[in-house]
Amino acid sequence: MRRVFCYVLAAFLLVVLYGKIFMDLMSREGQLENVDPATAIYWVITTMTTVGYGDVVFSSLPGRLFSSVVGLSGIFIFFALALPLIVTPWLERVNRELPSRAPSKMRDHIIICGYNPIVEALSENFRRQKIPFLVIERSEETARKINKEYQVIWGDPAERNVLQSANIESAKLLIANERDERNADIALTTREISDVEVVALAEDLARARFLSYAGATRIISPKSLLGTFIAQITSPPRKGFFPGAVKLFGGVVVELPIYPGSPLIGKEVNDPVLNETGARVVGMWQRGRFVSIPREEVIRSHSVLMAVGEADALDRLRNLTIGPPREGPLMVIGYGDVGRRIVKVLSERGVTPSVVDKRELCDTCFRHVTGDGTSEEVLVESGAKEAVGILIMLNDDSDVVFSTLLARNLNRDAFIVARANHLSSAEKIYRAGADYVASVPIVASHMLAKIAQKREEEFTMIYEELEMTKFRVGWGSRLDGKGLGDLNLPERLGCTVVAIERNGQGLSSIGPETVVKRGDLL
Repeated sequence: MRRVFCYVLAAFLLVVLYGKIFMDLMSREGQLENVDPATAIYWVITTMTTVGYGDVVFSSLPGRLFSSVVGLSGIFIFFALALPLIVTPWLERVNRELPSRAPSKMRDHIIICGYNPIVEALSENFRRQKIPFLVIERSEETARKINKEYQVIWGDPAERNVLQSANIESAKLLIANERDERNADIALTTREISDVEVVALAEDLARARFLSYAGATRIISPKSLLGTFIAQITSPPRKGFFPGAVKLFGGVVVELPIYPGSPLIGKEVNDPVLNETGARVVGMWQRGRFVSIPREEVIRSHSVLMAVGEADALDRLRNLTIGPPREGPLMVIGYGDVGRRIVKVLSERGVTPSVVDKRELCDTCFRHVTGDGTSEEVLVESGAKEAVGILIMLNDDSDVVFSTLLARNLNRDAFIVARANHLSSAEKIYRAGADYVASVPIVASHMLAKIAQKREEEFTMIYEELEMTKFRVGWGSRLDGKGLGDLNLPERLGCTVVAIERNGQGLSSIGPETVVKRGDLL
């Protein structure tokens, strides 16, 4: 501030000096009508700022030289003094200031406390559904990084004034997305000022009751859910049980990974072998890319079929996806939150895996090797060459990619499931050799999106950018009276009809010849 004051004082004195010289030179030229302080100050300011209207000019050489000096000094003062001393600091201060309040008109919005990859995936769901949301982030560095992409408030979400500045009184949901201890603090503060629904993401389900005591309405653990799901798809199948299944109109929609050795590998989706099972394949994942109604797509060992049908038909199809039984260990690389949950669920199902982890594990009922999951020697020692399945659950995606490369090089026939901690890493992990890639952000974002829309009972799919929803064919609908084949919805709209309910009854089978009628629930 002192520097600015000195600058303003010096500029004022310079204007006074230039004004005095201006009046002297005008007097010598005989332009007495311009010899007054007001005209002098006017001329000095217009000349220094390079405006130069041209209504007051010198006719003599000394006067013109003086005009040049005044103009050049004005340019120098602006760029050498005013710009760095006043303009630049002001711009930096404006740029440095982060939003401290939500827009006053924001209503029925969702407050997310804490940014991480889950928010990255969740934001895409919210934007597609046009649900307003904002992020409260305590880290200034992170808040600056995401400020241009999201509505952000920089502050501690456990502080009363920060929550109030986020318009919590008019919010419809608050998501506590930090460590368990901080989530409890956030829930307690929220309950002091609002009765809004609070969903807390728990790192450890053993602490769930404490989050509930603090005021959380719902507690979910994405890592535990993901671990359970992975354990279910890698454990021996049980008749009539399908992990992540969706019940629709008397039928079931399931996702079936293609295991190495499956007789379906190399066949097209419209092969009679699949049709004979009675199940209908409505989509297929190929290394993270979803293909709707993939009739001419070739099934590969890393494919995941999306099929619909009755439980018996799906059991027959699943038997084809598994192939002949193989002997060998099941490995879990990484014994963190997800890995620990996988081992627990597998053990409950009578499968005892071997575990690789950097930490020395004590009092365990399974074989474990202490070492780095990205070391070839450690993987060989732990039995990667003989394993029928390798589950890579490391926390760093670069480590996951490298460990997948090593595992695939050591064992071409193993079914490799890998965890992606960031959505952008999934494609790399597939290219490294994984047969199936699952992600905590996708699991959490889909669950939270369904909770936000009051549709959590419909949650099942754990894939990115895949939604399953219901539509009623109403009066005047352009679908009424047309066959699914004629509508060609996969090509025109990028969606697929997997089931139809008519007059309260699910249609036993649907195909291109099925005619859509008014009142149908698709």
